[in-house]
Amino acid sequence: MLEPESFSTILIKCGRTDLRSFVDNLKRLSYNLEIKSVADDYREINVFYLNQSSYDRQIQDLTDNGLYFQPLSRVKKFDGFSNKHEVVDKIGENTSVYGAISKDKNRLKEFKEYFNSGDDYKMGLLLGYPECCCRGYLDYKKKFVDPVYEIAQQSKNYGSPIQLENIPWSVQVHMRYFGFKVIPFFPCDFTCDEAKSFADRWYNLMSSIDSKTTNDLKTLMLKPSTWSLYNCQVLVNRPPSDADFMGYAVSSYFPQKREVDFYAV
Repeated sequence: MLEPESFSTILIKCGRTDLRSFVDNLKRLSYNLEIKSVADDYREINVFYLNQSSYDRQIQDLTDNGLYFQPLSRVKKFDGFSNKHEVVDKIGENTSVYGAISKDKNRLKEFKEYFNSGDDYKMGLLLGYPECCCRGYLDYKKKFVDPVYEIAQQSKNYGSPIQLENIPWSVQVHMRYFGFKVIPFFPCDFTCDEAKSFADRWYNLMSSIDSKTTNDLKTLMLKPSTWSLYNCQVLVNRPPSDADFMGYAVSSYFPQKREVDFYAV
């Protein structure tokens, strides 16, 4: 059986045109964050996509910030979210060059070696993620490529749905399919202090780039939400209920519903 392509869809409420502009602003913020986080020494290295439609501008942005680019693979271009890359041989209109950026060419060489060997743990450390979260991911990914439920079980292992109350809003990753996130990794636990510390620094950097969009993101992620996996569909706030979003297709079949309620602070 062929696996379905990963995709995500934001379901905009009638009249909520402000969400469309917010999503566009968030994409610009995320792009600038990728570059500034390395240029301002928040991290040594970061992953990056070069797209044919904006190649000249992106190269100029990297050059202006004193950054090198290390190509890793040619992948099919996607808009939105994907859990995996579809590797292609030739560069065309629908191709992106996936790679890494850094001030240090030796770090880029090191990252490429880890990428080629599939060493997620060492790649995570080079990307600046907490060591506990890098180790946790190795275990979680054996169970599911998108381990929101497994992390919730680790954080609070009872109830159905699992109810997570008073967790830091900035370490939530269950809305990452739509770009709604602060941390760019899975925490080992939704109460992880190391992930929270990373998120605090990341939030400050995001605010320095675009304080309004960052505050709008915080307002959105502070709202109670439910992550639900059933059959081959992940839903957040389970449309068409009273929700601003969302749906996501996965390749694994889960006949038992898995749900997590998030009540953040």
